[in-house]
Amino acid sequence: MMQYPSSSSHRPEATAIGPSGRWWRAAALSVLLAGAPLAGAVDVVTERGYAGTTVDQQLVEAVLVRVNRLLSDTAIRLVPSWLSNGSSTVQGFPVYLVQSGLKGAETPAAVPFGCRCVFVNPFVLADWVKNNSKGSGRLDLDRGNFLTFVLLHEAGHLAKLTSAAVFENGEMSQLNVDPSKAKAAEEEADDFAAELLKRRARQAQVNDTSLDANWVVNELTKLSWNMQAFRSLDEFGAFAVGKPSVFFDNGYTHPNLAWRILRVNNLIQRTKETQYLLDAFDDARRRGTDPQPLYQRK
Repeated sequence: MMQYPSSSSHRPEATAIGPSGRWWRAAALSVLLAGAPLAGAVDVVTERGYAGTTVDQQLVEAVLVRVNRLLSDTAIRLVPSWLSNGSSTVQGFPVYLVQSGLKGAETPAAVPFGCRCVFVNPFVLADWVKNNSKGSGRLDLDRGNFLTFVLLHEAGHLAKLTSAAVFENGEMSQLNVDPSKAKAAEEEADDFAAELLKRRARQAQVNDTSLDANWVVNELTKLSWNMQAFRSLDEFGAFAVGKPSVFFDNGYTHPNLAWRILRVNNLIQRTKETQYLLDAFDDARRRGTDPQPLYQRK
């Protein structure tokens, strides 16, 4: 799960990438014929204080085609809820497009506690990509490629039988969550996504799946670059002192996102450069826990 302050005033237009939704309608029909509803008659979205939305349906459908290609050798499949009426079997877990009128800590996507499903908030996703693309020296991020990684991470939660967030009364809550277990679950979900991308990107046969993986790996590299630009330019001097707001964890339940992206990049690429960047970040965090004067007058 990725966290970023949401803005309910921003409403992106739905966009489409990749193939049409005909394949999804056939897949959704097979799910409906094969299985029973996962959540029964309960509306898993409204009972958590959220509302459904149709924004970015085409984008998410196309992203899920990519995601399921990458997941094809696993037991996890993600199905758009608007094409499957929220039904799920071992073949598919529903993905809900949601929105909340409240402002505060939010996430582009998460596996909610008590539901074997995924929530995607397209408004938070759009704001997140916009905020992490702006500024000097930044590269433009692609929503589709970034969302592909996010959903692979959420698939990791489903595979590991962990939830990413507790949603109550239209907002994300950290109550009743064991911090150490939650952070470990986040890292395990990152490991799942990283291992999958590494294997697919390096497979001998070049096809749509290997290309999908390499596009996502490239997107993570761009995101890592943008975060480094933020630390170096917008927070000049933060590295020298290990500024807590830049290098420490964001909240009780999630490791620092910049650290997570560096870690995932290193898990995928395993180069001296990616290891150095991760080690340097860890060194800065250690400096932040034991502040020392930068200069001493003799």
